[in-house]
Amino acid sequence: MYGSWLDLVRLFGALLLAGVAVKWMDDVLDVDYDLCQGQRTLAARFGRAALPYAMVVMACAVALAEGPALAAFLGAYAVGMFARPLERLPSHFPAWAESVIALCLCALMVGWRGALWSVSFMLAVDWLDDLVDRFRDAETGQWNAVIRFGLVEVLLTILGAMAVAIFSEVMWSLVGLIALAVVTVVSESTTSRLVPEDRGEGPWSRLS
Repeated sequence: MYGSWLDLVRLFGALLLAGVAVKWMDDVLDVDYDLCQGQRTLAARFGRAALPYAMVVMACAVALAEGPALAAFLGAYAVGMFARPLERLPSHFPAWAESVIALCLCALMVGWRGALWSVSFMLAVDWLDDLVDRFRDAETGQWNAVIRFGLVEVLLTILGAMAVAIFSEVMWSLVGLIALAVVTVVSESTTSRLVPEDRGEGPWSRLS
């Protein structure tokens, strides 16, 4: 019994830390956008040090449970390329090609079931986030799956993706949902709201 509980704790820790690392790196990429929206995330506070810290957090996740941590990271990477699949990245590959490479690496490292879980679970998480942010993204012009495909279509896709994720890895999915809730709480609690002066707006800008 102790071994089973210990395995669950390690799985939760791995998915939690992997989620924190992915969220942190995503905030690094979106730091300018977040500041313009009046939000100072940990990525903005740490500056250039944010990425090394995220790598350390990810290393700890892999140390706790290698398979789930790698699957979560590579799945998030692959799904993150979905918004602009034809965009040329610094590697000179199109985004869709890097998604395929990430999923192939995932399958080699954790098996096909882990790769299937990674893409389905992370797709559900990513589009669930789009569902929550659909009104803000509509105002700012950000890519959003709900705006692009429609509310009903996205809801059905989320349900289908979660069904596939549970089919492939039941325990990873259940523990992953709990870890997702904790990551969301941590992200919200560590993000501060900026007043206009902090965003570089002078007092006269309020009169314009």
